[in-house]
Amino acid sequence: MQLKRSLNLFDSISLMFSSMVGPGIFITTGYILHQVPNPNLVLLAWILGGFLAVAGAMSYAKSASLFPYAGGDYVYLKEAYSPIVAFSSGWLSLSINFSASISLSALAFSKSFFSLTRPAWDIYFFEIPFLGLTISIGTVQILAMGAILLFTIVNFFGISTASRIQNLFTGVKILGLVSFVVLGFSIGNYDTARFQSFSFLPSGWSGIELLLAGVIPVTYSYLGWNMITYVAEEVKDPDKNIYKAVLYSCALVTTLYILMNFLFLSSGSVAELAGDKIGITASSALFGSKATMAITAFICWAFLGSISAYIIGGSRIYFAMARDGFFFSNMAKLHPKYKSPYMSLAFQCVYACLFCFVKEIESLLYLITCSTLLLATITAYTPILFEKRNYKLKFRIPGYPYTTYLYIASNVGIIITLLWNKPAEAFWGIGFTLLSIPMYFYFKSTQRTTPRPKTDPESESAEIMAASLLPENEPVPIASGEP
Repeated sequence: MQLKRSLNLFDSISLMFSSMVGPGIFITTGYILHQVPNPNLVLLAWILGGFLAVAGAMSYAKSASLFPYAGGDYVYLKEAYSPIVAFSSGWLSLSINFSASISLSALAFSKSFFSLTRPAWDIYFFEIPFLGLTISIGTVQILAMGAILLFTIVNFFGISTASRIQNLFTGVKILGLVSFVVLGFSIGNYDTARFQSFSFLPSGWSGIELLLAGVIPVTYSYLGWNMITYVAEEVKDPDKNIYKAVLYSCALVTTLYILMNFLFLSSGSVAELAGDKIGITASSALFGSKATMAITAFICWAFLGSISAYIIGGSRIYFAMARDGFFFSNMAKLHPKYKSPYMSLAFQCVYACLFCFVKEIESLLYLITCSTLLLATITAYTPILFEKRNYKLKFRIPGYPYTTYLYIASNVGIIITLLWNKPAEAFWGIGFTLLSIPMYFYFKSTQRTTPRPKTDPESESAEIMAASLLPENEPVPIASGEP
């Protein structure tokens, strides 16, 4: 059972760009300023975050070029380590990373929508504390769940329909963001003097700790750099297009983020910009209050595009796990007409809606970041393992493997800082990770043993099957081309 290769290079770049440029760019810097009241260190955090995103993405792309199949890091971890490690990655993507990211984008859209239309409608019916989080129900949650349902229905009609709509969102998003930067530097009311009264580099251990604290939410804002690996099975000419899509989209997004944050941070004081609406606040300061409505509408559009992109990528993970026997078997069903993983889409819709009940967007941001970094750190090492095991990788990265080692070391430092600064959110992420162990053995115990299918030696998967690193009694890896 194979997905259809229908995404060209532009489609792939579009999907990655839209998944990367989401809620983070419009809200993250405001959160950072609460902890790091130094615009120079905040801008440095964005530069460092961009470098780490490129380093991590290229490491993933090396593995994706060898295993161009649906499921992303689930596939690479299974081949590099063991099925239980692979299941943990899929479980984290299912239980937190994609599902919570869908919810975060939907909640951010709802809050921006109400600020654009009727702020008085943004009300909560009740809220209760729960293990360090605040659970609530209000109009924001209802609208967010409606947006998730809408894009799930769109994706039901297949990847071609979804990608065309995604291209529309991405086209408008690129035009809007580029226009923001061009107009901001040409007619915006920015003032570089706002940087001059602050130190330009971290001083001592306290400064480094502040920088790492700033990189934590920045890391979330760059998430999506591995999106192409989750739909690799649907990319045309994957040997060439996967790494090109990664490199072009990451370079574009990093440049864009640095320029936008320079404008944000030079538009007002730290006190004015700190908070969850820095995109709207900075835009009003740069272009005047008359531009606020147009900017807010554009931000809502960008959030909707992110919901769409996350739904496309996340549903393929559940599909891949189920096809491999490590999730409910119904999740591996493809629609007979539209060839979409419709059961995975339905499950993801319901599960993502549960995260909408978390009141604070910032809590979701830190929770997602913790679990994602745990997964990304071990996944980034997979191409090094593959080279040691004589797998022939398709292309080389400048500075490899040192950039990969630096990426891994940086992630470890960020995780330690997150545990220190945001223990409740970090332990939620770790808790979901540990929950993967009993869930793995549950699905393994319910799995039906099937004979390994015969494969045409001339098929595109024959070489990978022959080189499978899994024990004979384990399920056939996705990379084997199992029907």
